[in-house]
Amino acid sequence: MNEAAALRADFDALAEIGRRPEGGWARPAFSPADCAAHDWFLERARLAGLSARYDAFGNAVARLGADNRPAIVLGSHLDTVVGGGAFDGALGVLAGLDVARRLVASGDVDTPVEVVAFRDEEGRFGPFTGSRAFTGTLPLGTIDKLRDADGVSLVEAMRMAGFDPAAAAEAARDPAGISAYLELHIEQGPVLEEQGLPLGIVTAIAGQERLAVRFVGRSDHAGTAPMNLRRDAFAATARFADRFRDLVLADESKTLRGTVGIVNLLPNQGNVVPGEVRLGLEIRDIDQAAVERTARATEKLAVEVAEQFGCELKCRSIHKDAPVPMDTGLRGALEASARELGAASMALPSGANHDAGVMGRFVPSAMLFVPSRDGRSHCPEEHTDWQPIALATDVLEATVRRLAATSRAA
Repeated sequence: MNEAAALRADFDALAEIGRRPEGGWARPAFSPADCAAHDWFLERARLAGLSARYDAFGNAVARLGADNRPAIVLGSHLDTVVGGGAFDGALGVLAGLDVARRLVASGDVDTPVEVVAFRDEEGRFGPFTGSRAFTGTLPLGTIDKLRDADGVSLVEAMRMAGFDPAAAAEAARDPAGISAYLELHIEQGPVLEEQGLPLGIVTAIAGQERLAVRFVGRSDHAGTAPMNLRRDAFAATARFADRFRDLVLADESKTLRGTVGIVNLLPNQGNVVPGEVRLGLEIRDIDQAAVERTARATEKLAVEVAEQFGCELKCRSIHKDAPVPMDTGLRGALEASARELGAASMALPSGANHDAGVMGRFVPSAMLFVPSRDGRSHCPEEHTDWQPIALATDVLEATVRRLAATSRAA
């Protein structure tokens, strides 16, 4: 079996875990399907000649090399959103495993290499709980407060999966033990496909700010309240959402993104003028200044619209994350490997966050993207062709070898 065929066989085998009869995949973090996927990965790693174990949080870690020198780490995640696709996250873990398998077969790289499958990248219990535990940035003092949308606690889910939440702090790694982190991932956007390119080398992972906005008007009878006397909270919301989009489009940053993703309307009845609307929105960019100026302009816009429609306003920032630039040296290594293999690539930012965004605050990190058909992800139609996958895996292997050679020379 050649290398690409081995990777494809792994992919097909993993795709049987968590497949839904109605379409798509469901491997929520610490669910039986997610645990089965991690068990399967560790077994495949052992068959490839790697040592393999769970850390104290439940991240699956496979290692080539028994000494304590700093390791090159390849990773991503195996969990999915409910009804998601087979490629998101899993592809990066499997490509990392395939690279490690090649290194075992060649026997000519003595630098330690690890492949990590992080838990809960998709945020069942909060953003990136697995990689945050791995980097020691998960607030374990409040771990008992983390619950999913159905009220299941992380503590309960970990215990059901066979892990001791009280020992979770032991998963934290010393950054001195990791020389580099590399992650192969599907783009989850349309840029590479539109450009006809097989590879993208990520420049930075976008930062973001999330705002909670509430317009409070007055509920009235929909048939008797005159239009000019209404304090319609939804009318205010509609005006705000339209102007928010214009605000984002008019900004000088071309990588700025703004999304109103949550709208809760009260009382949500057809014959009642809406008296209250609660919004959740987020602003993302690799330029922190653009995020900040847009967030402040959005707050000002909300005030103006509330006054215009006679509504009370409550607006607050509820979450902030600064952009995470990818390491320039690792980006250069990926670019050099791509050139040597004759692989066309382009530099592009990542609007989505990834485990590399957590790792990039901890150790030098870089990401390699492959195209997503129609830019789609988190859905059953998620797909990447195998030619760019095979090419990206070759580039990943060449980059690991390049870094290992540099480590030996030093």
